[in-house]
Amino acid sequence: MSIPAMAQQDVNIFAENNGKGYILYAGNSAYCPVSIILELKMDNLDFSKEGQKIFVIPGRTDKMQIGEMSIHDASKGNKYSYKYELQYGDITISAYDTAYAYTLPYQTGKSFSIYQGYNGTSTHQNEKALDFSMTIGTEILAARDGIIVKVVQDNTESCPQESCKKFNNYLLIYHRDGTFANYGHIKYHGATVKPGDTVKAGELIAYSGNTGWSSGPHLHFACSLPGNGRSRTFATYFKTGDGTKTEILQENNSYLKEYK
Repeated sequence: MSIPAMAQQDVNIFAENNGKGYILYAGNSAYCPVSIILELKMDNLDFSKEGQKIFVIPGRTDKMQIGEMSIHDASKGNKYSYKYELQYGDITISAYDTAYAYTLPYQTGKSFSIYQGYNGTSTHQNEKALDFSMTIGTEILAARDGIIVKVVQDNTESCPQESCKKFNNYLLIYHRDGTFANYGHIKYHGATVKPGDTVKAGELIAYSGNTGWSSGPHLHFACSLPGNGRSRTFATYFKTGDGTKTEILQENNSYLKEYK
């Protein structure tokens, strides 16, 4: 479970006639950048960004120019059409803060075990994700500063089959280096934040649950870098113990949080 698909209504692509052709614009209502992979077809028009297919629209942007379509021969008719794919984040970035030390996503004094780790044999095959064993209703804290991009919390169903993936409740948080964190399987109406909220590491964001593709109550945590076609999950360092040690969490180990 990396970066989920985004809703089409978050982005608006439109054109305006300027007398010499058309100016193509995009708006983005999401609270993070959005990448548009654009396929433009034109007849008797020249595009100012010829050859460019990827356009990154900053978050909360009403109107950003993508490019101009100029009429090639004014004595002839012209037409255009387009289709596009959308992804949360800037898919052109490749570098991120690989050394960042994340905060364990639970309260000080608590200890939880990792029952499925990176590239796990159950549901984490080829995915850098962590499953923390947590009873339903456990407080989930932000592991890193960021902005809430998406909240899904209206589902109640779960099962251990992939067919239940559509019932997953989750939070998606955008970080300043362009990465995202996905907090999955939260309880029904278990979020304490909403899209647009800015959160700090250690702040309460939700309560754990057992929704979606799940065989038991737990928190699914995965960090991702957006990419063209598919996002890429990556391993993260966490502060453990009293906070002076950072390490990559391992399956079947328990981790006590002694810091705030």
